[in-house]
Amino acid sequence: MKIAPKAIDAFLATPQREHQAALIYGIDSGLVRERAKKIITAILGNMASDPFAKIDLSETELLSDPPRLSDELSAVSMICDKRVIIINDAGDKLTKIIEQASGYFYKDNFLLVLSDELSSKSSLRAFFEKNTSCAVLACYKDEARDIQNIIRQKLESTGISYERSVLEYLTEQLGNDRYVTYQELEKLILYAGDEKKLSLNDVESLIDYNQDTKLDDLINSVADRNLAALEKNLSQHIREGTQPILYLRSLQKYFNRLYTIRTQMKETGQSSEMVIAGMRPPVFFKQQPILVRHANNWNIENIVKALKLLIAAELDCKTSDIPTISASSRRLMKITQVK
Repeated sequence: MKIAPKAIDAFLATPQREHQAALIYGIDSGLVRERAKKIITAILGNMASDPFAKIDLSETELLSDPPRLSDELSAVSMICDKRVIIINDAGDKLTKIIEQASGYFYKDNFLLVLSDELSSKSSLRAFFEKNTSCAVLACYKDEARDIQNIIRQKLESTGISYERSVLEYLTEQLGNDRYVTYQELEKLILYAGDEKKLSLNDVESLIDYNQDTKLDDLINSVADRNLAALEKNLSQHIREGTQPILYLRSLQKYFNRLYTIRTQMKETGQSSEMVIAGMRPPVFFKQQPILVRHANNWNIENIVKALKLLIAAELDCKTSDIPTISASSRRLMKITQVK
């Protein structure tokens, strides 16, 4: 069954009160990981890192050995009071295996299934939504109100003072991925230091991603799936010293916009022209035909794929040993191949 947004915090605090399994899915992989961690901690406490209490499985493992899941769900541990069985990167191929194993749900074992975006036609999502012993949590990009609350709580919990303009600027720039948002806020907290104060100039210098107009050619080459134009524009921005994070964030913002347009088209039956004409604030008239073209050429499924690649590229730039330019370029080239 679906967990209503207002009930999510209560569920994360006591996930086993009414449920024996949970599906967490969505485009915001950072939020998926965060909620999974809260469930694991709520159930296992200080045993959360114990390999006997926390069992990680993959789709590949279960497809090659379907009875494994039933065995894990019905097992009684002599070492741990509680166990969490986690299936990472799950898809519809596992629906029948999970459905068959659900008859072995045991009160001291909890099944946690993690996935990316699942459509309304997903058999895995349908099984969890219809099963009263299962919970379903969808994880999408933070809305402005949500991201404002996150920013306030994070900064104020560390005693940092800030101007109203700081909150407005950060709300505009952050929110594509919960993990990335927390990383950026941690960077600001570290910068504030002992002074415990942030100005608009401070955050603009540290998180300066709002440069869409300077990156239109690059954005359009990606959205047009034009590999030759992408290579040309990337080379130009590299020569000019543009940091990969800047164009990755601008592309995330653009594809999120396409996602909103396509969703509204699906819900209302309106054409892309009608949806874009009604957007507020209004789309600049020269940009309208370009946005219409991209909205018509990208469906929701492929937009989600592109956003995943963009978020992965940003995480590569922040956490991997691969040079940032190489890390981002590879992902952008993959986006032009999304069909």
